[in-house]
Amino acid sequence: MQNNHQNDYTPYNHSLASSSLFQAGSFPITGPSMGSPYLARRRNSGGIRKTSPESLIPLDAPTQARHYITPSATSKKEVPAFFQKMRPKSPPSEEEEDELTEEPPASNATDQEKIEWKRRQNTLAARRSRKRKMQNLQRLEEKVERLTREREIWKTRALTLRQMLISHGIICPEFRD
Repeated sequence: MQNNHQNDYTPYNHSLASSSLFQAGSFPITGPSMGSPYLARRRNSGGIRKTSPESLIPLDAPTQARHYITPSATSKKEVPAFFQKMRPKSPPSEEEEDELTEEPPASNATDQEKIEWKRRQNTLAARRSRKRKMQNLQRLEEKVERLTREREIWKTRALTLRQMLISHGIICPEFRD
């Protein structure tokens, strides 16, 4: 049996195939496969790539020597500002574990040795900070995954119970997401 759309035309049964308003190719079709910039997944802008804390540089790895060609705001200074101020450092808190095995330079050490030691301490502190940040991020991602799974379980249960109520003739409101 052949279906003719011309014969089925009523105010309530309109066929788009019979209309000249909607012709193939008259509207652009976009979607994830078309490379729309609005639907593309956001990428990291840089910094640390998503890895595990174990893949970061170990705390005991050697630091690289700094060799600067030109002076800049971030390049090595002869005497850093922190060293000129020489404020006494506050003692570490009890909950902060001390992972530093390197002893501070002796009191008779040169200024350059003290500066290098301080730079090493800053490098180690940055490594610890990156590791803590990555561990916290992993913990949060695991929590999001767990909560998403729990949400789906409870949603399924609620919809199942709703269907049971309806099947027994009990009026149940529609859930809105």
